[in-house]
Amino acid sequence: MTMDRRQLLAGLGLAGAGAGLASAQPEHFPRIAEVPVRPLEAQIARLIIMGFVGADPRGESADAMVRHLEERSIGGVLMLRHNARERDPALALAARLRAASADAWLAIDQEGGVVQRLNAEMGFTRIPRATELTTRGLEAGAELFAVAARELADAGFNMNLAPIADLYDPANDAIGQYGRAYGPDPDSVATWCAAFIEAFEAQGVACAIKHFPGHGRSRGDSHDGYVDISDTWTFEEAAPFGQLMRSGHAHLMMGAHLINRRLEPDGLPVTLSRRVLHGLLRQVMGYEGVVITDDLDMGAIRHHYTREQAVIGALKAGNDLLLISNSANPDPDLPANVQRWVMAAIERGELSEERISEANQRLDALEGHVRG
Repeated sequence: MTMDRRQLLAGLGLAGAGAGLASAQPEHFPRIAEVPVRPLEAQIARLIIMGFVGADPRGESADAMVRHLEERSIGGVLMLRHNARERDPALALAARLRAASADAWLAIDQEGGVVQRLNAEMGFTRIPRATELTTRGLEAGAELFAVAARELADAGFNMNLAPIADLYDPANDAIGQYGRAYGPDPDSVATWCAAFIEAFEAQGVACAIKHFPGHGRSRGDSHDGYVDISDTWTFEEAAPFGQLMRSGHAHLMMGAHLINRRLEPDGLPVTLSRRVLHGLLRQVMGYEGVVITDDLDMGAIRHHYTREQAVIGALKAGNDLLLISNSANPDPDLPANVQRWVMAAIERGELSEERISEANQRLDALEGHVRG
């Protein structure tokens, strides 16, 4: 069964918004501005945040990423656990990437608990798992977030793929069993996420709120393959995301590689679903910020789509940033291939130049907000 517009509004606590759905996003969110004149190829390149294999700051992989940044063939770099094994090499690598392009995104997962790439063993402040942190109280949590945010910014990163706005369910394979969620109550989760975002944004670090429309009660892990939440998901799971939008904390949102046939009857994962990312998130909930994909190399996408299909499908669905770790079957020519795939899709009418321009406008707004 699919949900009609009234059910969506009521379920998300927006029934009183009436026709003014955009009021779900506060007026102080940076409005989409005029895009500077950029060639189409440059606009496409800006949408790519690309990972790589290797931890050596002077290795071939690092050299290649520096060239991509200097040539502006990508918009940013993703560093994962395999890129940050020891403190000194990781910091040297981040510094080299930052020097190659001062305004590029340098993204990492600095969520806390089991998902903290720059961890205590490397000399960084330990961020406890969310379930542990909530026992200390919000004031102590906010102080810890402020310290962690300064450390991350000092290390050269300006995008944190966090916080988790999913609800806690101990039976969940991806979130609950690792204590990654701030609790089962949407209000509390939104409050904790807001404190996290405020701390990191104060240091010029954009925060990707994840995993819309809610991964917390799923059964299965999208790192491994398809996860269908059609029978487990409720509108309550989307409530923290909506609250963060209305409170002015949502500027960057990450969708999930999840199937929800109640929202997407064709069975497309959220990452590739225009019904969910454009229809629900933007039209119904009024979100105006940037949408970033989860890693398109994760099993839920990689096992069912080619990279070209994933890239084009993600852009058609309404994603503005493409996160590709490029660690499964690494492609040294990935930026050029993305350019070729997107240009071909535009030429055959599957994508429009306006869709690319729209994504660039949202990136301008995000940069303006985070960088002041």
